[in-house]
Amino acid sequence: MYRPNLKSGRSLIALFALSLILFAIAQSSYKVIRSDYYDEKVKAANLMEQYLQVIHDDLKAKGFEFDPIDDPFNTGLIGTRLSPITTSRGILSEKQTALNPNLAAAFVQRFKEARVRPGDYIAVGFTGSNPGANLALLAAMSVLELKPVIITALSSSQFGANREDFTWLDIETMLKQENLLDFSSSYASFGGRDDLGVGLSDNGIHLLREAMRRNEVPLLSGNSLENNIDLRMQAYQDALPQGLRYRLFVNIGGGLANVGSNVNARLIPEGINRKLAEKQFEQLGTMMLFARKNVPVLHILRILRIARDFDLPVSPDSKPKAGEGKIFSNRIHNIWITSICLFLLIAAILAVIILDRHDRHFMANIVDPDEDL
Repeated sequence: MYRPNLKSGRSLIALFALSLILFAIAQSSYKVIRSDYYDEKVKAANLMEQYLQVIHDDLKAKGFEFDPIDDPFNTGLIGTRLSPITTSRGILSEKQTALNPNLAAAFVQRFKEARVRPGDYIAVGFTGSNPGANLALLAAMSVLELKPVIITALSSSQFGANREDFTWLDIETMLKQENLLDFSSSYASFGGRDDLGVGLSDNGIHLLREAMRRNEVPLLSGNSLENNIDLRMQAYQDALPQGLRYRLFVNIGGGLANVGSNVNARLIPEGINRKLAEKQFEQLGTMMLFARKNVPVLHILRILRIARDFDLPVSPDSKPKAGEGKIFSNRIHNIWITSICLFLLIAAILAVIILDRHDRHFMANIVDPDEDL
């Protein structure tokens, strides 16, 4: 009687081992795909890293005491909980998240989406509330060679640039003195309620005026929010060379002169807005007036949202490294190596099937001497 050998069993074991080996090779084979605008993003992140380092070194040289709890990376850019120029509550995690040099790469991406080009004039409105976000914006504008006209609402919410001796204007001046910045705020307002610093003490208003004076930035201040908005629009227009137009308006934060009202700030979609002029608002801000001039608007209110959109860590436990992360590149499985492994596995399976059928056919033609004729 014919008795099958163990050849089929050995073939299956060998096939199983080969499958494991090929799976391991395919699973561990990656290639790196660089994101769009990779070079500009890396340059912007590295430039912001320089900003952070210069600020740290300067503050350290002056004997500044860093807060190890609120500011674990010793940037000096996490402000206090209360000061004479503090206007409102602030979210500490937003301020910490923004102190990531790779946030500058996110702004590069947004500018590319807005289709601005080197040499384009853009109008910028921000506050002192989130210096990290401001630095990221400055780095992106510098790398892309844009020409910004900046108006700053100088007061700040908690944990921002709310130290009376280290306001946002002082930060700009520090960077310019180190030749890391070619532009800075053209004008400043008090910020806060009605963009007039309503609610701040007389001492707070005096300290804001003093900051503007020592940094040689002129004050924009009317008698109402509407008047301040008109003054801003006129200031932007006066700063623009004749015959040119703004290609983008950028707002960071909830400065009332820019957004019109706190309700508007939350209703306006974040990111690039090209049809803002079609919407109705109870109170118009600078960004709506630019939209009516057919100028696209880049609105950024919540840094935690942009961090989520670009996969940046929130309140990171370790100091982020410039130029690293999914915003710069992605690892994907190498399709060629995976395809080769799949081809080899299929070939091995087919070989086992063919050989097994050949053996069965051969053995079927053998006459068993014990079989009855």
